[in-house]
Amino acid sequence: MQLYAGNEAQVRLQRIADKKSLWLRQTPGACHSGRMVGVDDADTLGWDTILEHLSSDGALSFRLLAADRAEGVRRKLAAAGFRIDFWDVFAADAQTARAACAPAADVALNDGLEFVAAEESGDAAMLGAVQACMVRNGIAPFSGYLLGGGEGPSCLVAIRNGAGEVIATAFGYFPHGVHSGRHGEAWGGLVAVDEGHRGHGLGYLVNARMIFMLAERLGATRVHEFASSSNLPSRRMIERCGLALDPSVVAGIATTGENRFTR
Repeated sequence: MQLYAGNEAQVRLQRIADKKSLWLRQTPGACHSGRMVGVDDADTLGWDTILEHLSSDGALSFRLLAADRAEGVRRKLAAAGFRIDFWDVFAADAQTARAACAPAADVALNDGLEFVAAEESGDAAMLGAVQACMVRNGIAPFSGYLLGGGEGPSCLVAIRNGAGEVIATAFGYFPHGVHSGRHGEAWGGLVAVDEGHRGHGLGYLVNARMIFMLAERLGATRVHEFASSSNLPSRRMIERCGLALDPSVVAGIATTGENRFTR
């Protein structure tokens, strides 16, 4: 199953990431960033390889880059004709994240809303509905293959309304390869809530349930998420889930375009 959604550039990058998934998992310095080829150790992967992928793909993700190296990376990329946008990193060890998110694990929904059962989350139609929710809320999605667990342990949380429409999503997985010192760390994100359902804590609920599953059932040693400096609602929601700002690292997406790849 390889469902794709988003604009033309997003779909093309998802296809590339799926095609190169084994290489991303097994190559030191590389990582599977979901939307595109990723790097979690630029020195190990090598700048020739990084610039080669950027030139051919048009975008590349930098995961957990040391903050004191961010400006140097920006200058190096600019000299090669690329721009990079950064996001702040919020993180917690598994015990802290699990304790903060446990109250959300058994919350019952009202107003005709329900959580999508785990056994349904791999269904093609459901994955398409999840991707559509992300897209209409300005979130660049992952491929259906990744969202459906095709890349290994992951957790997809979704809420649907009485009409069966997916109105909120969150997703977590393990992006770092076998050679990475962060192999046991999980990433969470893709939190989307339809406009008509915002303000009721649904973003917190899907995010917290996803984090709890990563820590409690999937064995994550640590969980991290990303948020832009201007996205105050997301930052507050992430902190409510027990994750704290880690100023030592940042995340970035390098592109050839003029706009941020995702919000």
